[in-house]
Amino acid sequence: MSVLTALYMITIRPLELLFEVIFAVSYKIVPNPGINLLIMSLLINFLVLPLYNRADKLQAETRKTEERLSPMIEHIKKYFKGDERIMMLQTYYDQNHYHPLSALKSSVSLILQIPFFMAAYRFLSNLPLLQGEALGPIKDLSLPDNLIVIGGITLNLLPIAMTIINIVSCEIYTKGQPFKSKITMYVMALFFLVFLYTCPSGLVLYWTLNNVFSLFKNIFLKLKRPGFALCVLCAATGVVVGFAALLKKASFTDRQFGFLIGLGIAMLLPLAFALIRPLIKKEISPVTKVEKGIFWASAVYLTLFVGFLIPSDVVSYSPDEFVDSVLFHNPSRFVWITLFIAAGFFIVWFGMYFLLASDKAKKVFASASWMMAIIATVDYLFFGTALGNLSPDLQFDNGLVFKPNESMINLAVIALCIIVPAVIYSLFPKVTRFIALSGAVAIAGLGIYNLKKINDNFNELKFYNSEGTEVAKITLSATGQNVVVIMIDRAIGAYVPYIFNEKPELLDQYDGFTYYPNMVSFGCHTNFGAPALWGGYDYTPANMNARPDESLVDKHNEALTVLPRLFSEHDFYTTVFDPPFANYSWAIDTSIYDDYDDIHAYRAEGMFNEFDGVIAVNAEENRERNFFFYSLMKAVPVICQTTVYNDGKYNSLDVRYGSSSNEAGEEMEEFTSPQEHDGMSIATGVNPDFINCYTTVASMPYITNITEDEDDAFFIMCTEMPHSTCLLQEPDYVPAQNVDNTEYDAENMDRFTVDGRTMDVHRYGHTSHYEVNMATYLTLGKWFEYLQEQGVWDNTRIILVSDHGYELYQFDDMIFFDEELDAEFVNAVLMVKDFNATGFTTSDDLMTTADVAVLATDGLISDPVNPFTGNPINSDYKDDGTVEIFFSHDYKPQDNNGNVYNVGPWYAVHDNIFEESNWEYLGEY
Repeated sequence: MSVLTALYMITIRPLELLFEVIFAVSYKIVPNPGINLLIMSLLINFLVLPLYNRADKLQAETRKTEERLSPMIEHIKKYFKGDERIMMLQTYYDQNHYHPLSALKSSVSLILQIPFFMAAYRFLSNLPLLQGEALGPIKDLSLPDNLIVIGGITLNLLPIAMTIINIVSCEIYTKGQPFKSKITMYVMALFFLVFLYTCPSGLVLYWTLNNVFSLFKNIFLKLKRPGFALCVLCAATGVVVGFAALLKKASFTDRQFGFLIGLGIAMLLPLAFALIRPLIKKEISPVTKVEKGIFWASAVYLTLFVGFLIPSDVVSYSPDEFVDSVLFHNPSRFVWITLFIAAGFFIVWFGMYFLLASDKAKKVFASASWMMAIIATVDYLFFGTALGNLSPDLQFDNGLVFKPNESMINLAVIALCIIVPAVIYSLFPKVTRFIALSGAVAIAGLGIYNLKKINDNFNELKFYNSEGTEVAKITLSATGQNVVVIMIDRAIGAYVPYIFNEKPELLDQYDGFTYYPNMVSFGCHTNFGAPALWGGYDYTPANMNARPDESLVDKHNEALTVLPRLFSEHDFYTTVFDPPFANYSWAIDTSIYDDYDDIHAYRAEGMFNEFDGVIAVNAEENRERNFFFYSLMKAVPVICQTTVYNDGKYNSLDVRYGSSSNEAGEEMEEFTSPQEHDGMSIATGVNPDFINCYTTVASMPYITNITEDEDDAFFIMCTEMPHSTCLLQEPDYVPAQNVDNTEYDAENMDRFTVDGRTMDVHRYGHTSHYEVNMATYLTLGKWFEYLQEQGVWDNTRIILVSDHGYELYQFDDMIFFDEELDAEFVNAVLMVKDFNATGFTTSDDLMTTADVAVLATDGLISDPVNPFTGNPINSDYKDDGTVEIFFSHDYKPQDNNGNVYNVGPWYAVHDNIFEESNWEYLGEY
């Protein structure tokens, strides 16, 4: 990151984000860009009004001082020369506590305009929401207005109107001042005319509204009591807004009506405060150095806490989750960007308010910043600590759901966090400053430690970017025998009847398959379910724990190698795609097969993404933006966190688009990322993880190499298509920028009832899981169809299996023990097509993920033996008794990386997983 980029992040980016949030929130309430520009202009101007007022006072004070000193200065300059003149002037300045650089105070107002203008320019110049939007006579807010047409010449009216308003405002503001005091303002008015003349009319309209606000402000400043008059006007406007909302209530939605009423009430508050202030007026002592120190120490603490510690905690917990295989950037960049933005908010802009504030306001700022630091620390450490899985897009799988009464408890604790720090601040100000400084140093140390972990992890990552990786290919034999095992991560077994009921054409593509509904995994997450799937019964969680002298990561890698090694040693051409959690890395790591020359291992996920990394760039830009808001959310009171989280959108606008062309050069649909959903049927954008998986599976017909050699072939892969949940466009179940399944879902809800068994589908988590499962079967079906066309169907055994299901509570006959157990969580998929099999059948036999090794080798390898343990590969473990299942939620490798799994709940089941009497809770161990 360059110095200029860092300066932009510190000074301009915080303002740009503020503009976006205001525009986004107002757009959701009143989706009219013209009105949103007005609201944004009003709010921004009211927010910076204290700054400009204080800047104006400084300018007036400087002007008066210069006028008072001017006669003597002119006298000295007239009668003295050289060093004597300099010494005389310096002495005179010192006697009057004046410095020539004090003249810069008169430029504070102008200097403040520059970052606000740059932020507005960047935000509004290319805002997609303005494209094609008309406002009165303006046909398109994204283009110059072209409102004046004289002959064949068009002129832009808005910049001219803006300049006239600007000049009138300058005249009122500088009335009675010498001409030299006005030159700068006239030059700036001319600059904005020239610079903005060809800019989008939306941007010019916003800046014109700012000038109108400035004009009215200058008029008010000429009144006897400008502040009180402004409060009266604000209150009158609030009354008008409130009454208008009440009179036109029928024409507003509940959200719009509530917003307008709230806005009206908020506009009454300044007048109320102005009336109360004289009653509580008291003498204010000058702000002390200690109080100033408390503010700056607290500002630095908040910067490091929100901008450094929280994001570094998130990234360091699982760094490789934040490394995109296409871009391959060090994820520490998210920490640095968040730190710079936080520095801009808490040090630069809060600091600007502090520096320009009165002594009374500075005291308030000092105490408030100290209390904010305490509250932020308590909120992060003790509340919202069990929100579930956080995706790399900073979205929680199940949304932001807090424990019962957590908000009320948090408010009570916050009250204590105000009272106790206030007492300490009042009685021991120096101690307060010391605590804030010490806390900042400690936070910096923790952040640096996290940063080291991130960098060390990134340096150890053993996957390559697309330019350095061999293109993945699948090799099958046309004359020999092929065995294919496809692990579809988090696919839910119980969905299969509903999917095939809705799409009966799948029966032809899946001809010869047997479906096993009575199927169970040994764990509810990949870390526990995948080893047995890849290696057999030696790698169930219980049997992994029975080898306490070996590390879990070594046993996991061993499991991933069992079938590839076994088949390659029996002369099968062996291919592996994307082994899950190899080396306990979230990144795809094929290095565990480096010692086996006959195993051809590839990273396939994302390697066939026809969008050429555009979505990856898009997703990374969103993370860069949202990390600050995530950190801010974790630092604010629980009652405010839902508003900041905003269903994982963090109050963003859909302004980051990605597009590409396909191989034929045709322009493809534009996408935003990540996907933002509205209910269970409507969404905007795509899930980049799903796109990476989807394009890989969709490419399988094109990367399959069918040889005429008589050699047999073995292929095993993992795809996370069912795991990467999102909404897809029905009925084709394909990714789309704007998904709207409202009508299809309403008309086809009966598809969720098959043979009298109804699947509960009433929320986003239900539809998103069903849709990605459906897309997986549809996309794999096209590959199966290709194999049939190529004549390699009958000589191929295919095992379609998942490592676990998911806890969605959709089936009444799978919810046990007073809803303590949802068997859907471990109801994995198992579908098997044997050689020369036909039809589509169902078997009620109890099956487990560890049966895959038995099914894969059956009839092909005599008396198969695990090459690592020497144990026979069979199903005796299951046949001899019940199946022990590990239900721990410490699913991340970094949470379970010792020699045995962490303590967690265990269950056992036998015979039929749909009978509660067959289940037993074994306890935690």
